[in-house]
This record gives sequence, structure tokens and C-alpha cells, in this order.
Amino acid sequence: MGNLCTAKREKNSGKKRGNVTKLQSNNSEQQRSNLTTRQNNISEELRSNLATRQSDNSGQQRSHLTALQNNISEELRSNFATRQRNISGQRKSNSTTEQSNNSEKCYDPRDRTLTFVDGEDELDFLCMGYKSRRAKMSCGHAVTPMSLTDHCRRLLDEGKWRFVCGKCDAEWSFEEVRKMALLTPGEVEEFEKKTFVNAAPNLKVKECPGCKSLVVRKDLDDLSVRCTVCTANRQSLYKFCWQCLREWKGPVLRTDHCDNDGCQSPLGILKNCGDVVLKGVMDVRGDPLKCPSTRACPTCGMLVGHNGTKCKNVHCRQCKVEFCFVCLKTTTECQRINARSWFRICSTGIAPRQTSIPVWQSG
Repeated sequence: MGNLCTAKREKNSGKKRGNVTKLQSNNSEQQRSNLTTRQNNISEELRSNLATRQSDNSGQQRSHLTALQNNISEELRSNFATRQRNISGQRKSNSTTEQSNNSEKCYDPRDRTLTFVDGEDELDFLCMGYKSRRAKMSCGHAVTPMSLTDHCRRLLDEGKWRFVCGKCDAEWSFEEVRKMALLTPGEVEEFEKKTFVNAAPNLKVKECPGCKSLVVRKDLDDLSVRCTVCTANRQSLYKFCWQCLREWKGPVLRTDHCDNDGCQSPLGILKNCGDVVLKGVMDVRGDPLKCPSTRACPTCGMLVGHNGTKCKNVHCRQCKVEFCFVCLKTTTECQRINARSWFRICSTGIAPRQTSIPVWQSG
């Protein structure tokens, strides 16, 4: 009986273990299945989220790239359009300038101050065949504005300073040339500068006190000199004194002086001027030198002053030559005799007051 009970208990115990094992196996299988399903779901969700995110990022990047490309394209188009406009404007400007440079100056047929004639252009030596009507110069020869401009420019380029007809050697005034050649402001400035440069070695040239332009004195018997620039600017006759370089006062056609206070001849100035102490130039005793305050340039005769400072050499603004204010030799000659003597007395001593005006020594 006891063995039967024991066997029955063992049978029941084995059956229970089998059920537990089967239950555990079923539970494990179900858990593994659930876990796999869950992992698959999570992986699918992650892949979906990643794909969505990548898609969003790709779309955003494509959007940024498209916007950037659009901006670059717009900037390139804008720069290209601006460049095209600049090139077009430059071409138009160059075209206008070329047309202006190539345009021919022509007389106004309605100008009653001109004497028009039929016939050849007598100054067209280069056979340019200018189309303007012909007009008579004061000498009677027919010209066009362009042929007259060419002829006068050629004279100036050859170093001449008088405007002479190429057919009869008659001399024209600058006013006549300016009118008949229809000179532009630039040509007027060019002709005036070349005229003064060419005339300087032959005539006295001074600065007008009114406008600082260079003026040639043509009448050596009259100290009153007319400035065409100031006359045109003021629309009234302007004359200045060739001697004191101030606006003219008193009657004209005078050779001694004008009515300005202190106006006197160059010789009178040299005779009556005071002395100046050259503070930086010493004599043999070590004292500052004293000499006349005004000297006539030994090269051209222009009156030059010294303010008493620095060395003994001065620069003539007319002939551009530098000379020694003490011995009245050119600086080159003075330094050849007295080497490195800019602040010492010359070996020849102090030149006395001048009693004559040197004549221009060209070359």
C-alpha cells in the first residue's frame, strides 16, 4: 500500500513537471515571438522615421540648394546686365567722343561778320578737302576753320610764335586766328601756351596781376599792357602796368611810370631800393652780409628780390636761371669759383648796385 501511494505520487509529480515544462516552453516561445514582433515593429518604425527624416532633410537641402542657385543666378544676371550697360554706355561715350573728334568745324552761313567766297581753300596744303564754306582772312586769302587751325598749329610746332599767312606772309593777330579758326577752349589754351613758350626767348613775358596768365608786351613804347583774358572775363578793358605789375592808372602811352604810388622804372628801383641783410650768409669776419634788396637777373633782366633767409642763391621765375644774389654770377659759375660757398661771401666780393638792365641772353 505504501509503495502504491509512492508510485502514484511520483506519477503525479512527473505529470506536473511535464505540464510545467510544456507551459514554460510555451511561454518562452510566446515571449520570443512577442519580442521578435516588437523588435520588428521598432525597426520598422525607426526605418520609417529615418526615411521620413532623410526625406525631409533631402527636401530641405534641395530647397536650400535651389534657393542658393536661384540667388547666384540672379546675382550673375544682375552683374551681367550691369556690365552690359556699362559696356554699352562706354561704347556710346567713345562713339560720341570719336564723332566729336572727327567732326569738322564749319562756319555759320548766317554769320554776317565773315566774307564768304567761292573757290579753293588756299591753306589746305594737305589736301584734306574740308567741306566748310570759304571765308576771307584780313590778307584776302580764303580759308576754312580746319585748314587755318592746321596751319597755325604747324607754325607753333615749328617753334614760331607769330601767325603768318602761308600764301603772302601777312601777320594775323591771335584774336583774328581765334575767330576765323573757331578755336575751342582747349585749342585756345594750347595755342596760348605754345605761343608764350616760343616767344619767351625773344620777348618780355610777364604774369598778369589780375589772372596770372602770361602776357607778351608788344609795344615797347607803352608801359600799359592789355590782358585779353581779364578783358573778356570782366567784359571791360583791363590793362596793367608792365613796370609795377598793378592795374594801370593814369593816361596810357607812357614809358616812364603809371600813376600808382611807388611805380618807378626798373633802373629807379635798382637805384633807390633799400638793403637786405642775408642772415645766413657770413662775411670774412663772421658777420651777416648786407647788399641791395633788389637785383636784375643777369640772364634776362627780370627784377628779383631776396627776403634775407636761407642761402645767397635765388631763382628767376622768368628765365628759370638760378644766380648768386651777392656776386651776380650764375650759381654754376659762382660755385665753380667758390666751391660750396652757399653761405659764405664770394671771393669777388659784393657786386655794386646795378646801373643797367641786362638784355636777355638766350642759350
